[in-house]
Amino acid sequence: MRRVVLVSGNQAQAYQGALAASGFEAVIASSYRQARMEVEAGAVAVVVCPEAPAWGGPDSQPLLTMPASLRRGCLVVLISPGAQTGDGWRAFLANVELLVSATDAARLGELLRAALAAKRQLVGLLDPDAAHRLSG
Repeated sequence: MRRVVLVSGNQAQAYQGALAASGFEAVIASSYRQARMEVEAGAVAVVVCPEAPAWGGPDSQPLLTMPASLRRGCLVVLISPGAQTGDGWRAFLANVELLVSATDAARLGELLRAALAAKRQLVGLLDPDAAHRLSG
C-alpha cells in the first residue's frame, strides 16, 4: 500500500477517507518537516491541505528544498479552495505537481493515482529508481 502524507491541522479526515478508498495509506503530518521525513522514509505523495501552514512560506522550506532525486520520487499536491483542479499553470507557479480544488476532495484518490502514473512515466527514463518508488 502506498503511503501519502497529509499536511494538515485537524481537518484531514475527509481526505484520508478519499485516499483510503483508492488504496492509499494516508498519514497526517502537522508540519512540513515531518512530511519531508515521511517522504524520505518512502511516502509517494504529500498533500497540502487548506488549513496547513502557508505553502511557499518559510514553514514549507523543508519540502521546497528537497534534493531533486528525492522530489522526483514523490508528488506534491496542493488543495486550494479557490483553485480549479488540474490548473497546470497555477500548479507550476506554486511549485507543485497537482493543484486540486477543495470541492474535488472526494476524487482525491483517483486524481492522485492518475498523477502518480503520469509522473512515473515522465521520470522513468531519467531516474528508474524514482519511477519504481512511484509505482509502490
